[in-house]
Parts: sequence; C-alpha cells; structure tokens
Amino acid sequence: MSDKRRDGKKPAQSDALLTFKKALLNIKALPKYFFTRYIKKPVPVKSKIVFVVSFPRSGTHAIGSLLSNEKVGFRYYGEFFIFNAWNSQIERINRFYPFFSLRYSLNLRKQRKSWKYYKFETTSLDAHRTMAAIQSLPGIHIIKIFPQHLSDPVLQSIIAEFKPHIIFLRRNHLDRFVSHKKANASGKWHTASTSDLVINLDPREFETFITNYTKFYSDYLHFAKEQGCPILDVDFVDLQNPEKVREIQKFAQFDGFSDWDQLTLAPTTVKQDKSSKVQEDFLAEIGKEISDYNFKAVRI
Repeated sequence: MSDKRRDGKKPAQSDALLTFKKALLNIKALPKYFFTRYIKKPVPVKSKIVFVVSFPRSGTHAIGSLLSNEKVGFRYYGEFFIFNAWNSQIERINRFYPFFSLRYSLNLRKQRKSWKYYKFETTSLDAHRTMAAIQSLPGIHIIKIFPQHLSDPVLQSIIAEFKPHIIFLRRNHLDRFVSHKKANASGKWHTASTSDLVINLDPREFETFITNYTKFYSDYLHFAKEQGCPILDVDFVDLQNPEKVREIQKFAQFDGFSDWDQLTLAPTTVKQDKSSKVQEDFLAEIGKEISDYNFKAVRI
C-alpha cells in the first residue's frame, strides 16, 4: 500500500536561500570535523541507539511523544531514513560526517515535493557512516523504522553492526488499515480529524496488507534476536497503560536514570480517527470480530 504524502504549506524562504544558509553552517562545522577526526583523542561517549520498528498508523507518533525529551537525553529522529523529519542532532552529525545536514536538508525538501521509498540509498549519504556518526553523539537516539525506509540488506547490516535496542510496536490490523486508508484519502497524516471520512475496503487488499506487515514484523523480530539486540515488543493499547509506558521508557533510557518525573506517562498526541463505523460495517459484511484482526505477538 502506497503513501500519498502531501504538504500544502508554501516554503517561507526560497530553496536557493535555504541551501545557501545550510551550506554556510556546514562549512562552519568543518574545523570541528577535522579537529575531531585528526587531532582530538577519542573520548568515550554515553550513547545509545533505539529503533522503533513498526508500520504506518500503528501509533509511532504517540510513542514518539513519550520518548521526545531532550532534557533527559531522548533525541527523537522520527522517520529519519526516509527524509520525513528534522532533528536538532542533524546539524551535530556534521562533526563526524562532513556536509551531512546540507545533503539531508536537500533530500528532505525533495521528499516533501515528491514522495519516494528507499530514498536514503539513492543519495550520496551512507547509512552505516550515518549511524556511526550518530553513535558518536551523546544521548539516546531514537529512530523510527518502517518497511520501505531502508532495503532489507541495508537495514539488516545496520542492525547486525550497531545492535540497537529495538521496540516493536504492533496495532490491530483492521484499525491500522482503516487509519492508513483514511490518511491516504485525505492527505492528512497528523492532527486533522478523519472520523467522518467514508472509505471502501477491499478484502483482498486487506489480506495482502496483513500478510506483508506480519512477515516484516516476524522476520525482523527473529533477526534482531539472532543478532543479540535487546527487544521490547508492545501493542498499541499498551500506550494507554502507565505501567507499560514506563516500561517502554525504562527500556529506552540509560541504566541508573532516576528522574522519571520529567517524562509523561500518557501520549500527548490527538487521535485522528475517533470513529469505528468503517470497521463495524466491514466486520458485519464479512462476519468477523475486531479481535480476529489483533496483531498478535510472536513469542521467541
């Protein structure tokens, strides 16, 4: 199922001016890069990489609100590898990867004009070098990973090399399918209500949707286990459970952290689709229950 991402906002500044400003920032960062690479002695950095491996419309925006807090070291990158998010750390990557933020910025703007999967691998940026640079920065670096963000060989090689902590986030297949269809139909992926939107569901398309995403989840769950990655497998409904939320935050945080009052125990996002009418009509038509489409955890 394709995503039809649209952004109707007009750029505040021309592309040429933005590129010029970004180029100046990248040139300014070069002395730090050369100093770090050739003069400064390596110093151990307290750094941790966390992948949120999931699927569109599964609640990753909500989990992001639980893990976005610079004060406690959480650096949330969002859909970083598909050029669909900007993070304050991107400029700092220049210290270890020259002209990174300039190239990232250019591709982010291109992505917003014309959406394309596997885009990172078509650019001059290297995923492994990027991850090594991020790992050189202090903090907890949380990156959202969906199918089609990176090809399997690249994603698997990154997991094998960097062994990130991985949060697998699942959501009921039908709820996710309906939410995805509504977002595609409306072009609204966040905040705007889609409750009143009427859509038609194709049972065969739905079955393919389930098969493809279940396979991705199962394959990467087993692969991550084989690579020795710490794993936390959670369901969308867990995000409304304060105890589960704290478990997620503890999994992502450094050992020894104690300032938990700085972190919220409930998502700060607004649910776009508060109606279940489309699901109810579809279930009545095919004679199924919503629970028949729960995205069940795989025990490993």
